[in-house]
Amino acid sequence: MNVLKAYKFRIYPTSEQRQFFIETFGCVRFTYNALLKDREHRNLREDPGEPLTPAKLKRQQLFLKKTDSLALANAQRNLDRAFRNYYAGRCSHPKLKTKKAMWQSYTTNNQQGTIRIEAGHLKLPKVKTLIPLLLHREIKGEIKSATVSAKNLEEFYVSLLCEEQVNHLPKTSRKVTIRFCPQHLLTADTAVTGLGFCQKELAEKLVKEERRLEIRAISARRRLVKLKEAKNYQKQKNRVMDLYRHKRARQKAYMDELSLTLVKDFDEITITFESKGSADAFNWSDWQKFLQKLKYKARWYGKTVRVEALSKNA
Repeated sequence: MNVLKAYKFRIYPTSEQRQFFIETFGCVRFTYNALLKDREHRNLREDPGEPLTPAKLKRQQLFLKKTDSLALANAQRNLDRAFRNYYAGRCSHPKLKTKKAMWQSYTTNNQQGTIRIEAGHLKLPKVKTLIPLLLHREIKGEIKSATVSAKNLEEFYVSLLCEEQVNHLPKTSRKVTIRFCPQHLLTADTAVTGLGFCQKELAEKLVKEERRLEIRAISARRRLVKLKEAKNYQKQKNRVMDLYRHKRARQKAYMDELSLTLVKDFDEITITFESKGSADAFNWSDWQKFLQKLKYKARWYGKTVRVEALSKNA
């Protein structure tokens, strides 16, 4: 069967490429906010008139012509999707985007090879030169779109959405029942390869580094220095943030590997819901994300997932 699979890679743009990405983030954010304001104003008028579109907006704001037109079109699609989710009761009313957000992103589409991988580098529309790419895994299938994102405008990533053929895995005639476990994510009624998660050393290191961060904060206040201007405090803060990112990345990798192992080793997986319990290495939100991964992988590879009725305490 054909499925859509996303591959996320770290990219290392040059200063010129970085500036283009930052400008594109701003143009996409401007377009999204302008379309949102226009939609809200038209809802208040008796005669709504013609809706604003990215094409009309480009004629009014000439600086938008410098950026990728598909990125602006996708901003309109994202706004339409946000309103559909709002009217369906799945989320709150769409809000204006801000440049102060930690994450900024834009999405563009592949048209006749405008997005491709060349000799370990990435080619994107409107970017004249190839972008250095950390290609840690092989891409299979046809690239449909690319989403460029940046954290604090310092770390840049690209997510490539690909359509590829996935074949069903061979049958094993084995069954397993799983339930939530705060320490190891899940427990099973039979042996599961790779089950077991421990971040004791990392947790201890986090406690020490957070204690050092508190000491740096106290020292800065005694010297009447603002925390944002205290260099030692900011360096220690970055160390703590890096450790939290590493901790989260290890949890995510564990969930990815464990979900694939279950699908490979068992033909039928039964999910039992019990009391949520107290959070430890994993919380109830992690469990829900894990189940999403498990369900779509089971659908891809021809396996069965059954969910037992939710108990009153769940």
